[in-house]
Amino acid sequence: MATAGVPPETAEGVAKLAAMLGVVGEEPLSDPMTLWRFYSARDGNISAAAAMYKETVEWRARFSIESVMKSHGSGEVYSRDGSRASRDPSKWEWRRHASITPEAALAERYGFSGRLEKLATDGSPVAVWRLGQADVAGYAREGLLEVMERAFAAHLEDMLQCARSASHRSCRIIRCRMIIDAQGISAAALWHRKVIQRIISLGKAYFPEINASVTIVNAPAVFARLWVMVRSQLTPVMRRKICIVGSDFETGLLEHSGLQLADLPAFLGGTAADTDICAAEPVPDGVGRAGHFPST
Repeated sequence: MATAGVPPETAEGVAKLAAMLGVVGEEPLSDPMTLWRFYSARDGNISAAAAMYKETVEWRARFSIESVMKSHGSGEVYSRDGSRASRDPSKWEWRRHASITPEAALAERYGFSGRLEKLATDGSPVAVWRLGQADVAGYAREGLLEVMERAFAAHLEDMLQCARSASHRSCRIIRCRMIIDAQGISAAALWHRKVIQRIISLGKAYFPEINASVTIVNAPAVFARLWVMVRSQLTPVMRRKICIVGSDFETGLLEHSGLQLADLPAFLGGTAADTDICAAEPVPDGVGRAGHFPST
């Protein structure tokens, strides 16, 4: 098996993983650089990586990534099993569209995640989460967890596929730079930790090695308590990538992620468009009862 783009020290392990799985070609998630993500996410344990791969492929069909991506944006075609149907793996043209379905409109207003249109200078996709502004209590109150879970799955898929396409273009593994804005987070979030845990668990279970770094900015004192809760939901590999800084984060951001302040959305002091990220508005009473739920 060719292992172009895979770090030399892991090439043998990735080749053994491919042989164990009996996979060839680009899909489902079976090119060498994507298999490396599974291999790395399980710290080089080939059996554990193979199990994660199989579970992920099965989940993508069961959860219907095809339906999720069609419900939240356009620009790419999927097969029913959750595989990309594109002939050119170096391109990724899917974009989020609020007007495409009522489900997408809800996510655009009350969701908290997004990918910046412009890549980082090293070619990495950049994601921003407005986690401190997310109305998790509103999600729970209005029964919107399934809606937000599907929106978050679309976001994670967008990040994974954008990173895969960038990797193909450069013939090296590229991962994302994640910025989490904790501004506004409060002790109330602790009461709804199961909501946060359920959403975050999608990335842990089914989207391996998306991020090269996770920089948490504007972290208030209460975040230390929330971090203890969230930390237990992450793998050791994921925990090693995380850096937490306060409101004066420009230097820490650059040192940890390589990003300049100007690279970020305007609400974080940068020049990128705020509209690249879902608005994280407070969820009003009655939204859930209006019946705007996904049809699967």
